[in-house]
Amino acid sequence: MTVRQFCLVPIVVLSLALAACESKPKLVYVLEGSQSVTLIPSVSSDSVAEGESVVLSVERRTSGNWKQVPLNEVRGRCWVYRPPPEVEPQVADTLRWIVEPEGAVWFPPEHRLDRTRVATMLVKGTVTLTPVSTVTCEEGRLVEGPPITIEVH
Repeated sequence: MTVRQFCLVPIVVLSLALAACESKPKLVYVLEGSQSVTLIPSVSSDSVAEGESVVLSVERRTSGNWKQVPLNEVRGRCWVYRPPPEVEPQVADTLRWIVEPEGAVWFPPEHRLDRTRVATMLVKGTVTLTPVSTVTCEEGRLVEGPPITIEVH
């Protein structure tokens, strides 16, 4: 085998490999129907002094019927590379929180590696925090979890 032939072999092999990859359609998932989403919140303490912080945790459980289809058949529908996990043990940092009374809590902007959310209590009395989640591929749909009640003294 000459040097030139030796150098052409990898190019030919690579070209064939790329051609094989391009012939397979990329597969994605589309949602068939709606999903069931449940939020399970918890808090580090349900009674704190004014100015103290609590750590919020939320587990999200999702179920739905996802169908695998070629990307070129999606035709304007929402699609994902992987369906949402059935259980996400910690999503508190990705959720929106409804706070009652309004302005009673400050959420520090720091990112936590454990994905929990810190909330600092700013007023005395009963504070209610309700987690709210978006739903993958269901534009505009929001799911509220059960509220957490904290007594601030």
